[in-house]
Order: sequence, then structure tokens, then C-alpha cells
Amino acid sequence: MRSASLHIATALALCGTWSLTACAQTTLGPVTGEVSFHTSSADLGVGYTWGHGVLTYGGRTYPFSVKGASAAAIGYSSGDSVGKVYNLQRIEDFAGTFWALSGEATVGRGVSGQLMENDNGVRIRLDYTRDGARIAASPSRLTIRLLKTPDQSAGEQTGNAKAHTATK
Repeated sequence: MRSASLHIATALALCGTWSLTACAQTTLGPVTGEVSFHTSSADLGVGYTWGHGVLTYGGRTYPFSVKGASAAAIGYSSGDSVGKVYNLQRIEDFAGTFWALSGEATVGRGVSGQLMENDNGVRIRLDYTRDGARIAASPSRLTIRLLKTPDQSAGEQTGNAKAHTATK
């Protein structure tokens, strides 16, 4: 009986989260990019989240790392997220610290949604699937850092070589 009550409460909470993110989508404006990433979270009161992902923006893909913290959580979970990016005007505006109020109740496998925003006004609406055992209801902060790909590094080196040759 207690297990059934827990499942019903979890389902109602998830429905509320999805309806909020679905309603918010209309006020977020047009989609400017997409993200997908894998994160893990470990918590004992204060939590730590880490992972990596890919941003698709302007026909190109940009790998990034993610790390962050949350309060009032206990347990461990990991999973995959996919989401839409809003209000991204320049790739430089994507990197930074994203803030969100989040909640998770994962026992085995769980799904949820989340809205995040950084100081540049870039917003991400996420849907994610998690595995593990974790309970969290807290403000969270995730820092995203764009990573250089071999193509970007080679392009910068070529650009630097051209600039160096032009000064000779």
C-alpha cells in the first residue's frame, strides 16, 4: 500500500513538472539549439553533478563539460538528458553557470523535466531519464564549459599561423 502511494505521488509530481515545462515553452520563444548530455549525481546533503554533452547550434556541434552542485539531496543517479535551447544568439553566451530549482525522486529508473537559465539569458528546457536511487528537492547550479574539438584547435592554429605569416 505504501509503495503504491509513493508511485502515485511521484507520478503526480512528474506530471506537474512536465506541464510546467510544456506551458513555459510557449513563453521561452523560438528554439535556437538543442543539447544532449550524460550526467551523474552523488549527494549526501550537499550534492555534486558531473558529465559531458553536445550542443547543436547553427548547423554545428559543440562538445561541453558540465559540473555543479545542489543542496538537500541524498543518493546517487546517472542518466541522459535531451533538451531545447532558447535565446542563444552567440555561441559564447552558452558557456556559464545555469540555475534551476529541481526535484528528483529516482528509485530504479525515473524521468523528469527541468528549466535552467544562465546569466546571459540562455534558457534550456530538459527532459531526462535517470537510473539509481536519489531524492532531491533543491536549487541547483550547473556550470557548462565549451570544449575545443580537434577541428577547432586546428582552425585556430591555422589562423594563428596565417596571422604570424602576415606579420613577417
